[in-house]
Amino acid sequence: MQEYQDDGVTLLCDFCHKAWDGQAAMVEGHHGSIICLPCLKAALAEAKPSAGKYQCTLCLRVNIPGSLPHWSTEAHPQAVACEECLHLSAAAMTKAPHAEFQWEPPAENI
Repeated sequence: MQEYQDDGVTLLCDFCHKAWDGQAAMVEGHHGSIICLPCLKAALAEAKPSAGKYQCTLCLRVNIPGSLPHWSTEAHPQAVACEECLHLSAAAMTKAPHAEFQWEPPAENI
């Protein structure tokens, strides 16, 4: 997410709206969508199915069945991450040496 100000653009996590400081580990999706490491960790632990269809903020896919696990926050429910994007983000974050994050894909995804 991007927030435009007189002195420039601030990049924010779409899920918690924390501003990026240029150092913190974050993963960028399509059209400037971003998920920070704390949100990614929470999402990996809390993603679950629900009723209805949804659109993923990170990959922009639409009409994803609610039966597929996904995650959003109560504070910003309009931002939703599908399980596939969460796994791709976790794999990317695992490769970032400054992230101090390790993730193993679930056995059914190997």
